[in-house]
Amino acid sequence: MKLFKSFLNFIISLYKQRNIMYTLVVRDFKSRYLTSFIGLPWAFIQPAVYIFVIWFAFTFGLRGGNAASGAPYAPWLIVAMIPWLFISQTMIVSCAAIHEYAFLIKKTKFNVSFIPLIKILSGMIVHFILVFCVIILLVFFYGFKPTIYWFQIIYYLFATLILLLGIAWFVASVNVFIKDMAHIVNIIVTMLFWATPIIWPFTKLHGNYRYIALLNPFFYITEGYRYTFIEKVWFFEFAEMNLYFWVITISIFITGAFTFKKLKPDFGDVL
Repeated sequence: MKLFKSFLNFIISLYKQRNIMYTLVVRDFKSRYLTSFIGLPWAFIQPAVYIFVIWFAFTFGLRGGNAASGAPYAPWLIVAMIPWLFISQTMIVSCAAIHEYAFLIKKTKFNVSFIPLIKILSGMIVHFILVFCVIILLVFFYGFKPTIYWFQIIYYLFATLILLLGIAWFVASVNVFIKDMAHIVNIIVTMLFWATPIIWPFTKLHGNYRYIALLNPFFYITEGYRYTFIEKVWFFEFAEMNLYFWVITISIFITGAFTFKKLKPDFGDVL
């Protein structure tokens, strides 16, 4: 009950300060991309090149042209890479969020717990654009037709937001005191990329190994995007996956919120 009340107060406070948040999110987005010489295209050049290299290697170099589900391998891979890029980049930039917005720590009217959320929402802008580009690619280059299943992307975006918020609270607050957190997160992100069924199919796992993937909440998101755009499957058709994901995600969310709350009083002294 206390946890629900705290979350409700967080939502109410977020609504009251929505104008400030909007300004900060736009400012963060501009500082990340629009201040460079090339500008906004950098937001797409890096992930586009990354996706192309992975797609080329695993389509023509290391395997055939179709995924296990029968769909062409290129869209099958790209659809899962889009949420992964959003997740991995947000985890990395969230580490320095408190340091970057240290000037807000002493602003008593601003809810400091919103700072990691700024990074998430800023990254989500690019994510929306990339999702739109992928939809165009699926429709006009691979012949996929829009279906009602595509609407469940809203659910997966919400699930991603809850997961990332818990992670961002934890890494941002711990990084204030342990400067190595950013390096640790980079290592974890690299390991998770290969451990998550993104470039290889979940069907390769058998027996108890399948549960290892279920314990990875990022698998739920990347596979969910495939269910949405490629395989035409509703998220509620897999009760076991839903249970594993939400138990783990809520645990991460609570841990992140608790850690942030405990460390927040000392932010001002350290910064």
